[in-house]
Amino acid sequence: MSPSPALVLLLPPLLLGALPPAAAARGPPRMADKVAPRQVARLGRTVRLQCPVEGDPPPLTMWTKDGRTIHGGWSRFRVLPQGLKVKAVEAEDAGVYVCKATNGFGSLSV
Repeated sequence: MSPSPALVLLLPPLLLGALPPAAAARGPPRMADKVAPRQVARLGRTVRLQCPVEGDPPPLTMWTKDGRTIHGGWSRFRVLPQGLKVKAVEAEDAGVYVCKATNGFGSLSV
């Protein structure tokens, strides 16, 4: 009885899981940290709301307050890569704020 033929495959390192960590982690935005469900700010002060999301590629963020998109026309509000900054807080600023993070793989609302 002769030995059965064997098939040997030589795979380049790229196919053996030797991908750089960044390439292996590509995907939709995900939570990077816990978010405070409620935040209190003193009138007249500046407050920063965090958007604790991460992703690869890095997501773009959009903020809404009570369902309305916050944009450049909101003079005291500034959308930053790390979150939302509200200067000289007023009582009318109270509401529900949502950060929506989106990249080419999906989106996540916090």
